[in-house]
Amino acid sequence: MKSVFEWQCIKYKEKRSRLFFGLTVFAAFVLIFIFNVLTPMMTDDLFYSRTVSEASSIRDLFAQEYTQYMTWTGRSVCHMILRFFLLTDKMVFNVANSVVFVLLTLLIYWNVEHKRKYDTPVYLLINLLLWMFGVVFRQTVLWETGACNYLWGSAIIMSFVTLYRYGLKRESASWKRDEKKEGSSAPKRGCSLNRGNGLKHPVLWAVFLSVLGVLAGWCNENSSGGGLLMVLLCLGFYLYEQKKNNAGSGRLLKPWMVTGLIGQAVGLAFMVLAPGNAVRAAAREEEHSGLLGYMARFQKITLAVRENFLILLIIGLLLFIIVYYQKKSWKALWAYSRNGILWSFVFLATCYALVMTAEPQARAYFGAGVFLTIAVVQFFVDVEEREAIFASLKTGMISGMLLVMFFTYMDSGANLARIYREYNERDVYLTQKAEEGVTDVTVPMLRPDFETKYSDGYNSDIQEDPGYWVNVAYASYYGFNSVSGVPREEWTDY
Repeated sequence: MKSVFEWQCIKYKEKRSRLFFGLTVFAAFVLIFIFNVLTPMMTDDLFYSRTVSEASSIRDLFAQEYTQYMTWTGRSVCHMILRFFLLTDKMVFNVANSVVFVLLTLLIYWNVEHKRKYDTPVYLLINLLLWMFGVVFRQTVLWETGACNYLWGSAIIMSFVTLYRYGLKRESASWKRDEKKEGSSAPKRGCSLNRGNGLKHPVLWAVFLSVLGVLAGWCNENSSGGGLLMVLLCLGFYLYEQKKNNAGSGRLLKPWMVTGLIGQAVGLAFMVLAPGNAVRAAAREEEHSGLLGYMARFQKITLAVRENFLILLIIGLLLFIIVYYQKKSWKALWAYSRNGILWSFVFLATCYALVMTAEPQARAYFGAGVFLTIAVVQFFVDVEEREAIFASLKTGMISGMLLVMFFTYMDSGANLARIYREYNERDVYLTQKAEEGVTDVTVPMLRPDFETKYSDGYNSDIQEDPGYWVNVAYASYYGFNSVSGVPREEWTDY
């Protein structure tokens, strides 16, 4: 029996942990918000913004998206999110995008098992891994069009997976409690999240998860497929463990489990079977076809995995090896670290599902990177700290990454501000020329000294050729016949 003083100490520590955790979440929002503000509209933002400006109603926006669904891509959910944001001021997107980034970090956090309550170091690690190893961070998180497709898509997918796993845990906890009352032995831990006492509103869950499932399935081809795979794995282990422990046959599947899966599968089907995908695929040419073509794609994906994830894979592998030696057997490792192993498997499946695509963009691996991040953090948490060396290793790992990220953030932030200044000067100049009725405009290109991994400004910069696609985007957005670029040192108008 704990004394009153001991209970007060426990409550104080929990209150302090909750405060530190809340401050860390707020800091995560502020840091990503600053970079969002310093990221101007670029390339596809201009094309889509021009198209959206031609819509006179919400119905017209959906009509535009239907045209794109039929002629270019099936990612309608993410593109509709983008279209709505392009109707508003960029600052609205900056705030919302920062909130969704923080939401994604929390969703990753909630999918990690065995952590302490209000585990600030784990949450810090999640943020560090996303900032340092997030796939093409400048495009998938900060660029408006890319963020709506990949960051927002991943957040929707992870929201569905998190809620589905939470529901499985609540149901599992309910029949575990019933079996204990009947005197039977408790079953092993399943693929699940938090403890609970069963779902209170199963009908609402059945309806809500069906809708959220459609949205999650309709976000991004390989990432949505990875989310569906994870849900199927968790449901499979849930059913296996219930049958293994003689749970009542009538209690195995709940309506929400079925409607959620059906919704996700339907959403994925709508996206994959979009006529626009077939149109775009037909326009692509490959050097090889048939089996040799698929082998070439497999090789390209392997190289892309190495390019995007090698360091993160090494960190995860080292942590996995430590956990294995601590558990001393594969059986014990599987029983304790199954969550990390499953997320690793889903990561690989999500990457190599791209073998069905001729030339995937690098940013298509962003969702897979989110799955790998969960696996790495899970192995990090699973490393026991009974020996001082492992406690020091974990603390040192986070501390070292924080130090590196501090200097990286400061340097990149300064360059982002410089790039933003030049984009803003160009915008003011182009707006002025458009008001004057000028038809052909020349503007300066970016100075060559400010490039940073957190800005896509240079990849999205205009060129000297007025026929270059970025120049065409600027001309269309501002209403010019042509826009040409000149080196910044040759520019003297402002």
